[in-house]
Amino acid sequence: MLANARRVLVGERLVNPVNLGVIVRSAAGLGIDALLLDPPSVDPLYRRSSRVSMGEVFDLPFARLEPLPAGLSVLRAAGFSLVGLTPTVEATPIGELGFAADDRVAILLGTEGPGLSAATMAACDRLARIPLAGRVDSLNVGVAAAIACYELGLPD
Repeated sequence: MLANARRVLVGERLVNPVNLGVIVRSAAGLGIDALLLDPPSVDPLYRRSSRVSMGEVFDLPFARLEPLPAGLSVLRAAGFSLVGLTPTVEATPIGELGFAADDRVAILLGTEGPGLSAATMAACDRLARIPLAGRVDSLNVGVAAAIACYELGLPD
């Protein structure tokens, strides 16, 4: 699945089936090649997830990883840069990452609420954030994934 992939999403503890459906639909529509999920993440084929994805889950390749962060070794071995999405102000604004179209990039998304675990963030090569205005400190993981897919995805 990773042999020809350039952009993949990785989910850590994504347990809300609606959010996962939004993530799958956004990934499929915005040029992401595959979705990788850790064991606690909801099944993309769960009825609610597949319905929200409008059936895109049946077209977007997906697989399970070993628990994170150890499961990221598969991506490292395949030459992917690991980019953890986080709202922390110390992270690089996502529009400034500067990846080329042929760079292999894995975008890591964390669970609703707490986000990526500290261990998984420490395993990332870079941390990226979506700059926000006003008092809003973070976005829903499905919305954040869509923005990240837009910024880093490859058009067909």
